[in-house]
Amino acid sequence: MYRNRISVTILAAAIAAAFASAHAQDAPAPDATGAQSSTDASTQNTQASKRKSGTAQADDKQKVVNLSQVTVTPLRQSLESAQSLKQDSRMVVDSIVAEDIGKLPDNSVADAMQRITGVQVAQGFQGETSSVVIRGLPNVITTLNGREIFSGVGRGFAFQNLPATAVKTVSVYKSSEASLPDGGIAGVVDMQLYRPFDFDGAKVAATYTATHSKYGGRTDPNFSVLASDRWQTGIGEVGALVNASFMAQHYQYNAVWGDFPKVLTDGTGTPIRTDAGNLIAAPNGFGADYNIGYRQRPELNYALQWKPNDSTEVYAEGLYDWMSDDYNQPFYFSFPVGAVSPTNLTVTDNCYANQLTGSPFEGQTICDAASGTWTGNTYAATSTQAHVQHGHDMQHAVGVKWHGDRLRLSTDLSYGQTSFNDNTFIVDTFLKGPVTTVWNGTAGNQQNWSLGNDQQLDPNNYYLNGLFQTWHTERGKQWAWRGDGNLDIAGDFFSYLDFGLRYADHKAQYTGSVEISTPPPGGAGTGNIVETPNPANQVTARFPDGYFCSMPTTSAIPVSWLTGCFNYLTANADAIRGLYGLPAGTAPVNPGRYYNIDEKTLAGYLQAGYDTTLFGLPVDGLMGMRVERVKRNLDAYSFNAATGIYSPLSVDTNEPVYLPNLSFNLHFTDALQLRLVAAKTITYPGFGQLNPSISLNPGTINRAGAAASGNPNLKPIKSNNYDASLEWYFAPSGYVSGGVFYRDINGYIQNYVTDVTINGEAYQLSSPQSAGSGHLDGAEVAYQQFFDFLPGALSGLGVQLNFTYIDGSTRSPQFLGGPVVASPLQNVSKRNGNAVLMYEKYGFSARLAYNYRSRFIDFFTQPTVAGNHDEIEPANQLDLSIGYDVNPNTTVVLSATNLTGEDLHQYWGDGTTRPRDIRYQDRTVGLGVRFKL
Repeated sequence: MYRNRISVTILAAAIAAAFASAHAQDAPAPDATGAQSSTDASTQNTQASKRKSGTAQADDKQKVVNLSQVTVTPLRQSLESAQSLKQDSRMVVDSIVAEDIGKLPDNSVADAMQRITGVQVAQGFQGETSSVVIRGLPNVITTLNGREIFSGVGRGFAFQNLPATAVKTVSVYKSSEASLPDGGIAGVVDMQLYRPFDFDGAKVAATYTATHSKYGGRTDPNFSVLASDRWQTGIGEVGALVNASFMAQHYQYNAVWGDFPKVLTDGTGTPIRTDAGNLIAAPNGFGADYNIGYRQRPELNYALQWKPNDSTEVYAEGLYDWMSDDYNQPFYFSFPVGAVSPTNLTVTDNCYANQLTGSPFEGQTICDAASGTWTGNTYAATSTQAHVQHGHDMQHAVGVKWHGDRLRLSTDLSYGQTSFNDNTFIVDTFLKGPVTTVWNGTAGNQQNWSLGNDQQLDPNNYYLNGLFQTWHTERGKQWAWRGDGNLDIAGDFFSYLDFGLRYADHKAQYTGSVEISTPPPGGAGTGNIVETPNPANQVTARFPDGYFCSMPTTSAIPVSWLTGCFNYLTANADAIRGLYGLPAGTAPVNPGRYYNIDEKTLAGYLQAGYDTTLFGLPVDGLMGMRVERVKRNLDAYSFNAATGIYSPLSVDTNEPVYLPNLSFNLHFTDALQLRLVAAKTITYPGFGQLNPSISLNPGTINRAGAAASGNPNLKPIKSNNYDASLEWYFAPSGYVSGGVFYRDINGYIQNYVTDVTINGEAYQLSSPQSAGSGHLDGAEVAYQQFFDFLPGALSGLGVQLNFTYIDGSTRSPQFLGGPVVASPLQNVSKRNGNAVLMYEKYGFSARLAYNYRSRFIDFFTQPTVAGNHDEIEPANQLDLSIGYDVNPNTTVVLSATNLTGEDLHQYWGDGTTRPRDIRYQDRTVGLGVRFKL
């Protein structure tokens, strides 16, 4: 094993001897076209050669001496490659590179991205990372091998759909230039998959990992297999690669919540006050929302390459990924507040001015309650939401690259297709009164509550309420063609010219069902349904056996509760529909939940690279312009609130955009450089955000009606972006960088919730609006180094540290029709960072990684006594991975996530006295093995 490493050490010394050019040759920056990396690398190598001086060459010779005892191992190689991408890029870029085939730093691409400077991630309610933002902004465009890829009817890609084992490199482009596809004011994420010409010859690799989830309670397999080879034939060199992966997980993502805070009243509606005469705020209700399921994700990608001669390459490649997710989403809740008078009431000393706009008590002092008990014929219930989901992403591409002495050309044709389907079947049950709700307060920054006398454990206490069913289907497809070129003009100032065209036809279709709650089969009964429920609706009478399942306990709800079983509902859906007087099969289509969008994009760019000196120092950069015209046709249905009738409508838009860019790179030495970039970027509204129709979900006994509407008048979000960074690369896997950035944003889109009345019924309408102008600015620092100078075993130690500070705001209405105020941007954590302790020596490779993200605004809600927003305090995780090389071909890997068991906390407004959610983040332990030949 160590003999092989000696040869690698000699290779490392040779690389260092030609430091400037080898960086670009060994690790060319991932290109934006999928067909231009050789052009970029060639240009950068030429510029690097021009910058080489006698002093720099002497420095490199010294580096050879320093490296002579350093073993270049997989972890170091991955860090060196990522560092080279950053140093040689034409923009501000940060990357992660797989340490070996099938080995990114984390289990998924989405999780691995959190290690990149300035990138923040968040988990969704199905127990996996589903949200990725760059420097606080979610407006990201994703490319796969340089081609745009998306999931469902979104413009972005669901990173969790792609197994990490398939990926070679993930690069985050934080600044833009003309050759990059536009569409993301936050940046571009490019994922590069393996190709056969990445390897010298035949390559076979496989991984297998068994991962145990604490809350999921199961151990699940994850595996991948890659096979690749290349051959010299009579028609030139040919290569072929195939990679298959499979991920599975039993998961449990549980949340306990408190509904919005409101003025506390007695059973007659009279406000309850403290001895000092102050109002009291208490949650409107208490509840839990669990998500318990099993998810599978197979994936297959392939690549074919053919070089008929030294100047030409032809390729074909593609990706399939599938997803199936069956999960139970049970709810458990009680809404006694305001219905009956509380007892055992205690109040905190956290007091503030009542911020409920329009309330007769607006501005009066209000204090948060600390605990209380409510007994009476109030509404408490459980609800089983059985979700069956499936979807896929697919992309195929063919292309040709050609290069002459001074001219390089490429062309690429791709077809992408994606789908997602969710079918949800819900049965509500409520508890016979009287009900006692005990609120024990907010210890642990969570709502701690229960029902008195464990009423929820007796199945005879449950009665059927409404049946609710919904489904929706998303489909997207895109044909895209692009042609790119690079001309070496070798002028005294301008050194090369980039040019290209792109045409794309992107179609997105969304179809959803009618959403109506159907009353129980025996009728609602008479009087107070909790006090005198209809005996015909008793669950044990209707479903004597097999209906109920017991739910897990949590620190906030330490006693179990009953709700309908997922398997019972899905296996007997038509029989239950019949019981409720509904026809078999799923609900009919709702015109208000339909749209079909066809978006045709034609773009062209022209960009010049320049190379000169300033005060005797090398300077290079880009100046370019991208021009794009988007022609969009939207077919949907409008809704007449007076008649309740949907009518077909069609909306067309046709708008050009002009996106200039300019960069300036000053090279103090080959290792120290200053980078300045200015560019205009754009993000188009999401397809769903453009749908003008209104979908209505009528209210029930336990909640107000919900309505959702898009807005066809939304404009693209435009941003003028400015970046500056100073970067010092003091070793092949060691650097320090610092940067500042500023985003001048116009038309940032935010969602608002408004109380409206439609057909005499009250609804809470959620709709997007172009909020106005705003800004985002901040600073980043990053440091990476292996401590080779330490003696013995300590020389294997290394660290990665990065920190990003972000500040931003937008001028927008506080609520629809309200005053324009300056408010923070959603999703923006001011402080973000990573600290990674690394070790690699004697066959061991280890990472201990901590990810930090400070509190941020998650959503602008309807106005409450605490304001009109809620805030999230993320679960900042400590993760560990350890690998040991049993032999040159076999590595055993141990991984663990969320070692300290951190949970996510969400609050109404600021402070900690009004918890909205605690979300229990899972802990996992995985043991696996990697083989390669």
